[in-house]
Amino acid sequence: MNTTPNDVTNTDIAIVGGGMAGACLALLLAHHCPEQRVTLLERHPLPDSGAALNLPSFDTRATAIAAGSLRIFDELGLWPQLREFAAPIRRVQVTDRGHSLGASLDAAREAAASFDGMLGAVVENAALGPLLYRALAGTRTEILAPAEVTGVTMTAAGAALALANRSEPLHTKLLVVADGVGSPLCRQLGIASEEVDYHQEALVTTVGLQKDHAGVAFERFTDTGPMALLPLPRRDGIHRAALVWTCEREDRARLESLPEAEFIQHLQRAFGWRAGRILRAGRVQGYPLKLSLAREQVRRGLALVGNCAHFLHPVAGQGFNLTLRDCEALALAIARNGEKDGTHERQTGPGELDLLQAYWRERQHDQQLTIGFSDRIPPLFASQSLLVGGLRQAGLLALALAPTLRAAFARQAAGLAL
Repeated sequence: MNTTPNDVTNTDIAIVGGGMAGACLALLLAHHCPEQRVTLLERHPLPDSGAALNLPSFDTRATAIAAGSLRIFDELGLWPQLREFAAPIRRVQVTDRGHSLGASLDAAREAAASFDGMLGAVVENAALGPLLYRALAGTRTEILAPAEVTGVTMTAAGAALALANRSEPLHTKLLVVADGVGSPLCRQLGIASEEVDYHQEALVTTVGLQKDHAGVAFERFTDTGPMALLPLPRRDGIHRAALVWTCEREDRARLESLPEAEFIQHLQRAFGWRAGRILRAGRVQGYPLKLSLAREQVRRGLALVGNCAHFLHPVAGQGFNLTLRDCEALALAIARNGEKDGTHERQTGPGELDLLQAYWRERQHDQQLTIGFSDRIPPLFASQSLLVGGLRQAGLLALALAPTLRAAFARQAAGLAL
């Protein structure tokens, strides 16, 4: 991976964090604001072209990319490459354990919420990372890696970043923090987060299925929380799916340590047979579940994107899609700011407070709706109350029978409702 020489001292926009959020924002800025000098800083070293990216964001997990996000990737010219590694989601099946009633979203029926005949697609993070960085190599984006930010000072002109093993700071008009949940940079800047601990874990692995998933994504709600089984591309003749299984915190170690055959038995019992027989399971990894929201997302010369801004429950796979919409909106706000009476002269710098506050106002409704949905749905389906159970079933029935409601729900899930 080619990186910029380590003598850069000034830039227009510095993005700290080269994971999915940071890389996507850099691509969107290159597309919408080619006149801006953008520097992406990643504290891990990047390999030569073609090698695997050993970054935390691009691990063995998979990401569900909604139709609205696929449209963004298509506009960036990445869909032809992305589709080679993606499994399409043509139908989403929602079920509630212990009840026969469920709801289904179908791409053929919800055309307004689909892209290229899909409600979305699932891509393994390990494949998505190299694709994003290959695309970045074709832009003017400057990449500093490894580059560890050891301190930040906000200035009248933006920010000055102190970097390890460098005597000169990097000066930027806009600092974008994208270094993940529990952001060290946010702590340095005094930006606190509000957190809700769900006291649960998400078990993540890849499973092998006896039959083709046919592009169906399953969202199943159980007593302990939601389970998602997402289609993956076939590999070596094996039908595969990505599993996200919510469990109680005390059950994580036990389930992680089970032999493969026993784990599959527990999984089959909890999930049921809608996807057919589960034949194989890969290495199981657990991740603590919580909601984390930064109390500030913009200041003069500063913006937060990605998990450091909002880290969500994985139900319905909304976290990355919300981040991508944030990144697109920020890039477009900076692009609009650069136009002046058709002369294309820059009005103000990308770190001006008015610009960033306008971006934040634009994003508030989508963030509140998406975060509220991700936060409230798991306890709603986990409740043992007969009243809540009845309301739950009424909601699923409405989705099944009311085309207008179902279409609105599908558009919101696709990130196309705004």
